Amino acid sequence: MSINKLLPDPEIAMSMYDKLYNSEHAKQEIEQNIKRITRIYLLIGALFVVSVSAALFQTVAGEGSGFDLAGILILFATLLFIVYRNRYGWVEKQIKTTKESIIEDFPEFTDKLILLLNAGMVTEAALRKIAFDYKKSRELIGKRALYEGLSNLIDRAQQTNSGLKRELSEYAVKSGVRELLRFSAIVEDNINKGSSLAEKLEAEGTLLWMDRKKRAEERARLAETKLSFPLMLLLLSLVIITTAPILLSL
Repeated sequence: MSINKLLPDPEIAMSMYDKLYNSEHAKQEIEQNIKRITRIYLLIGALFVVSVSAALFQTVAGEGSGFDLAGILILFATLLFIVYRNRYGWVEKQIKTTKESIIEDFPEFTDKLILLLNAGMVTEAALRKIAFDYKKSRELIGKRALYEGLSNLIDRAQQTNSGLKRELSEYAVKSGVRELLRFSAIVEDNINKGSSLAEKLEAEGTLLWMDRKKRAEERARLAETKLSFPLMLLLLSLVIITTAPILLSL
């Protein structure tokens, strides 16, 4: 079997990345992921050779048995299966992280757009202004998925003359992000109604900030839950240390 069959299929990975990444960025991520999986396979192969060699040496020396070799074969076959089964796991993780980043930045993005619309700018000009400002400050704040997507769709609209409204709608559908889909629908229905669009976005912005607050509260509760287990172990160890001398003296 060729090792390429054990690696992620570039076409499948590209179709997954294409939802939220431009083609150049997607190709880079796919190449890095393939290299990462290849290194894991090579590491497993090297460990397998060393383990089998050690087991055979012990068997010849009379210190091991065939069960050791069988156990090694089962263990490494299981490891290979796990790596193969999760070969797209890194892609899925990155897409999930990207979606979370988009959702996290959306309330702030909406507020920026509302300010520009209330200042008298039309929708397309306001979106271009936001993308332009992001590009200028990208080196300072780092890449943000929402603004990267906005910049890419604006560039694509200019290159293909397909219209910003259409590109925004396609990007929202591909991403599957609920907030982005709602935003796209609002913009599409009111793109030529500046004041009306600003009013609807203000209502949407209120919901977005409420959702962001709820997510922050959920993360805080989750962090508390994760911390409770180590604290329980610490308490148990203190109880054992305290009561052990008494129990031993009985």
